[in-house]
Amino acid sequence: MPSATVRSALTVGALAAALSFSLTSQAAADVGDEEIVRLQLVGVVETDTSPKTLKAGDTWTTYMHLYTHDKKHVGDAGSRCTAVEVGKKVTAQCTRVLRMHDGEITLHDMISRKGDQRITSKTAIAGGTGVYNDAEGEGYITLEGNRVHFDLSVDD
Repeated sequence: MPSATVRSALTVGALAAALSFSLTSQAAADVGDEEIVRLQLVGVVETDTSPKTLKAGDTWTTYMHLYTHDKKHVGDAGSRCTAVEVGKKVTAQCTRVLRMHDGEITLHDMISRKGDQRITSKTAIAGGTGVYNDAEGEGYITLEGNRVHFDLSVDD
C-alpha cells in the first residue's frame, strides 16, 4: 500500500488534471462561438425618481418603454442606480433590466455624467432569461434627455 505522502501526491495530481481538462473543455466549447447579435433599442423614460440634488449613497429608479429604432414597441425596462461619487460630475453604479417579449437582459454599468449632458458609456451584459438565457457581452448606453439608447452586442 502506498504511503500517505504518495496517496496525497496522486490525489493532487488527479485533481489538477481533472481541473485542467474541465477548463480546456470549456475554452474549446467557446472557440468559434460566433452567435453575436447586435441589439439596438431606445428607451423612453416614463418614471424617474432621482432627487434634484444628489449625495453619495442616494438611490433612484427609472422605468421606461422600449422601442426599436423603427418605433416598434418591444417591451419595457427598469434601472436602479446609486450615486457613488458626487462632485463636478455624478458617478452612478446602475443595474438595468430590459424586459422584452422573448426574454430579459440584465446590464451593469457605472456612468459619470455632468448635469443633463448627453453621455455614452460602456455597459456589461450580465445575463438574461428566455432566448437570452446564456447572454453575455457588452455594449453602449447613451443617456440623452428622456431617452436611453442601448447598442448591445449580445453573445449567447
